[in-house]
Amino acid sequence: MMLRLPFSRPPAAALPPLPVTPLLLTLGALALSMLPYLLRFPLWLSASVVLALLARGLIALRNWRQPPAWTLVVLALLLGRAAVLVYSTLAGRDGGTAMLVLLVALKTLETSRRRDMLLWVLLGYFLTAAQFFFDQNASVAAFTLVCALALTACGVLWARPAPLMAAGNWRQQSGGALRQSGKLLLQATPLMLALFVLFPRPDGPLWQMPVVSSASSKTGLSDSMTPGSVSSLAQDDSVAFRATFEGQTPPISALYWRGPVLESFDGRRWNAVPAAPGVQATGSGKVWRYRLTLEPSGQPYGLALDVPTTPPDGTRISGNLQLIVPGGVNTRRQLRLESLTDFRYGLNILPQQIALDTYLPAGGNPRARALAASWLRLAPAARVQAAYRFFQTDHLTYTLNPPLLDSSDPVDQLLYSTRLGFCEHFASSFAYLMRAAGVPARLVTGYLGGASNRDTGGNAYLIVRQADAHAWVEVWLAGQGWVRVDPTGAVSPARLQGGLAAALPGSSAAALETGSGVLSGLRLRLDALQNAWNEWVVGYDFSKQQGLLSRLGLGEVGGPRYALILGLLLVLGILPALLVRVRRTGDPLLLAYQELGQRLRLPMLDTETPLDYARRAALARPLEAERVQALTGEYLALRYGPGEALTAAQVRAFRRRVRARSQRNTPG
Repeated sequence: MMLRLPFSRPPAAALPPLPVTPLLLTLGALALSMLPYLLRFPLWLSASVVLALLARGLIALRNWRQPPAWTLVVLALLLGRAAVLVYSTLAGRDGGTAMLVLLVALKTLETSRRRDMLLWVLLGYFLTAAQFFFDQNASVAAFTLVCALALTACGVLWARPAPLMAAGNWRQQSGGALRQSGKLLLQATPLMLALFVLFPRPDGPLWQMPVVSSASSKTGLSDSMTPGSVSSLAQDDSVAFRATFEGQTPPISALYWRGPVLESFDGRRWNAVPAAPGVQATGSGKVWRYRLTLEPSGQPYGLALDVPTTPPDGTRISGNLQLIVPGGVNTRRQLRLESLTDFRYGLNILPQQIALDTYLPAGGNPRARALAASWLRLAPAARVQAAYRFFQTDHLTYTLNPPLLDSSDPVDQLLYSTRLGFCEHFASSFAYLMRAAGVPARLVTGYLGGASNRDTGGNAYLIVRQADAHAWVEVWLAGQGWVRVDPTGAVSPARLQGGLAAALPGSSAAALETGSGVLSGLRLRLDALQNAWNEWVVGYDFSKQQGLLSRLGLGEVGGPRYALILGLLLVLGILPALLVRVRRTGDPLLLAYQELGQRLRLPMLDTETPLDYARRAALARPLEAERVQALTGEYLALRYGPGEALTAAQVRAFRRRVRARSQRNTPG
């Protein structure tokens, strides 16, 4: 026995049912535009949307009665309340899009008119565009183009007359509509390109919608660290940022991308504290100029190379030399920077700072404390050297899979028992030894190195992935200030000289850096396309637009030459649409027959029947009399003859015969 829903009754006769094939095709296009959201939503929410769409499809196929309006209102309230419990608010990006998708899915259950189907198409466009709130990659742009093609094809279907819209199978209908949709999008392309290139860009965003939420942000770095938190990132090959240098790229050993500085230590966990103000860096030597493209992280760290000389607009440099982006990196963001890698800072620090950076909890790690105590007779710089030599000779091993340090003395366990660790294990233990030896020390987290790749123009740039996350130590020495010491270099010198590919040659991160293997090489090529997209589309801001206009000789935005060219390109952009022959609306078969009169230069009168017109045309155009009679007979047979419903293919074939027969002997 078939399950019958409460609304599975035949529909009332007030409104004729909508054509099933166009409705299902439009429902499929709408579902396609919802697909990326369904992959992000909680399971219950995605299931609710899918069930609503399936129910609408069954209503169309089974000719069931649609659910009463009050049930949809109740469902909307219940699901909206559940969304608020999950997202806390519907005003943000995640909660807002979730509620929008739910409401659109419920809207499909109450549609019964052709104008409602056009509303489906418009809502689908909106859902498609809203995907850029989540991601602005080239792959997302390609997917939105597919959605736009499908939705426009559905709009073409519903713009057709009812007899033709109901004729033919789904392949015939969708094929013709997709071809027409493709033509429309191609006609719109010149106008789109002209507006993208020349439409005035603001010097800064008009508004900003975060691309990551606090619940889903993924930066790889945070303001706290325990041994193991960085090594877990080495399994993550997602891109953290990209860097394009002007001229030569620094060696890997100089590519320290500075992130959070951690000074508070409780025995296991390192935490960041507010930076002391007024600390400035001085340096000399080569200034590296580069462009940094940060992926959305939701975190305020700019991850600049060592010390930026001047912070870009909208950013600042903190007292411990972190580049800070107020409000967080919530969208893909480009920064133009100049940095020094040879610098000094923190020559004079407050006693409170020294106390903070030499603090250790009482007790624990007796062997490490005894080792540090043996260096107390040495000068501070010699203590640092002694600790570095200890790491070189203690037979420590650099690995992606270090064992858990579950002892109450984790530093002793690492240095004298397991001897296996990743960068943060070595950095944390080194800083512990320094503090135990009376040398102020702290941890710095960030990224080291990056994989070189070439963009679509053949220019080199760096891909820095989460797998490149790194931790190192800064020690404070009188007369020198804060000095970087990387104990990972003592354990695995290859990590500092050749990156992960040299330190861990068998890892997946190494394959990505070197591009070895078919898949890794393909990923690097795709990343080059993504980098070009970031550069010329996402990063096409006011400065780039002004630079392009200057190179083209168009002057400034708003100038007379700019206005003239913009107006001209807009005209050229809409010219393809203006040149398209305007078609009359109505019965397509009748329009095809009336085209015969246009080609004979003997238009058919509104009051004439086809037989009356054929008789008049035979008298006026005797040489075409036989053809006119044949075409009139074919028209009548198609229109009124027995057989199946008229198809779009039959209309096209009839139109071709009208044009072919009338073109040979059209009177001049």
